[in-house]
Amino acid sequence: MQDFTKLLLSSEICGKRQLELRKGLWCDDVFNKERMIVIITSGQLEVVAPSGAIINILNAGEVYAIASLYLEESLFSRLRARSDVSLILTPRSEVLRLLDEDRMLNHAYCALLNQKLDFLFSRVSLLSIKNNRRRLASYLADEQRPAFSTKDELASFLALGRSALFRELAFLAEQGIISLDNGEIKVTDKEKLLEVIHA
Repeated sequence: MQDFTKLLLSSEICGKRQLELRKGLWCDDVFNKERMIVIITSGQLEVVAPSGAIINILNAGEVYAIASLYLEESLFSRLRARSDVSLILTPRSEVLRLLDEDRMLNHAYCALLNQKLDFLFSRVSLLSIKNNRRRLASYLADEQRPAFSTKDELASFLALGRSALFRELAFLAEQGIISLDNGEIKVTDKEKLLEVIHA
């Protein structure tokens, strides 16, 4: 769990609410017309763009809507429960108040934003790779990569067509670079994978 999340959960906050969502249900970062910071306490949430593409997957201990905390407008993305999920909704106004009062929480917030920027830069870098095979190989080489339960979700994340993804997976499997066991992708030859990236 991130330091920011731990500190926020241990703080006295007015208007905090708990929410349980079943798999497949949607939620937003607004409750009774008030913007909320969403803390995932168990399960997984998908962050979904207006186009329907999955932008990110959030796990227990992560926070949603924190990067836009100082913006007046809510985010355009929505949240969908990837599994049964437990959430804590914290009023944005309360989090802003705490950040003004608590230097340690403010420091943890800045560190969290740096992590989010790092994720954004790596995502932009990945999507800027024009060659489909190299883009997939770069994703597979990242040990911190998000996991997807379906190939459609992976194709969406990589901005690849379904057939293009299957073609590249088949090629990497034929070369002995990956194995496809019961739908799970496992890297079996990291050196050859790196060769594909740098080809």
